[in-house]
Amino acid sequence: MFATRDYAVLTGMSLSAASRQLNRYAQQDAIAHITKGIWANTRHPYFTPLACTPYLLGKEQGYVSFLTALHLHGILSQIPARYHIATTGHTRTLKTPVGEFDFIRLKPELMREGVEWSETKLPYPIASPEKALIDSLYISTRKNRRFAALPELELSRDVFNHKRFKTLFERLPLSSRIKNAMLDRYHVIRK
Repeated sequence: MFATRDYAVLTGMSLSAASRQLNRYAQQDAIAHITKGIWANTRHPYFTPLACTPYLLGKEQGYVSFLTALHLHGILSQIPARYHIATTGHTRTLKTPVGEFDFIRLKPELMREGVEWSETKLPYPIASPEKALIDSLYISTRKNRRFAALPELELSRDVFNHKRFKTLFERLPLSSRIKNAMLDRYHVIRK
């Protein structure tokens, strides 16, 4: 993963010349144009679409979360059709040659704990299993009730730490009404 600006600096080219050259490489299928100003060698053995996350976020805070993180942690067997990213930016969908990314807005104060770096060759920020479930429960209580019907989850003790979930949950700076709604959903899931 790299940005046009990075390539221009490394090669000593102007930004426009670097962009033209990268477009030629993309037309030859040597690299992929992910989105404006972002490129990747998708044939590299270390490449994963989620490694695009830091580049796609730009100046926003964010991390892989929701159903995507739950699947990657082995809590959700179903493979989500899109990559779910928690962000401080606007909620939006981005279609790229490597997959569709759903950016879902969370308040910045909800992004303080429970995020780690993936243990992949090209690391990206990802919610812990407990944080991914908290994010999903939070969004399920909002206006459009996304994730209201979570698929069957496997909250086994070897992957999911219920004490850590409780600690993270208690620290959430949310109203008791929202927290109670989230807890109700959590208790339904645990049955």
